Amino acid sequence: MKISKRQPAAAYSEARIKLADRTLVIGNLARWSAEGRMVVPFEDVHFIDLCNLTEELLEAFDPDLILSPLFAGGFDVLDVAQRLVALGYQGRYRAISDNMPDVAMILKEVRTQVKGLDFDLLSLPPPCQK
Repeated sequence: MKISKRQPAAAYSEARIKLADRTLVIGNLARWSAEGRMVVPFEDVHFIDLCNLTEELLEAFDPDLILSPLFAGGFDVLDVAQRLVALGYQGRYRAISDNMPDVAMILKEVRTQVKGLDFDLLSLPPPCQK
């Protein structure tokens, strides 16, 4: 998408947001549902189990960002990263965790084993204590 230099900054910002708003969330949907978490697709966010991650899905949904837990029931970050590379995914992949004892080690491990993937970690803050 080409943006004219004459467009106001707000129009440019909105265009940039629109280009980066399709998010695919990979997780253990049965477990999340049992815990009362919302797993129903909305707007440009789609939830799937790892077993449903296919080349056809990636082509059809064309995500700008893929998120998954660092560890989940039945898979971990390396399983997802390896699958994404095997499917030819070229976008951003971020793993999420609320407890990362050694971020540098995890980053090195994934980036060493899965070359060429735009990978990083997102750390959730601890829950608020009342």
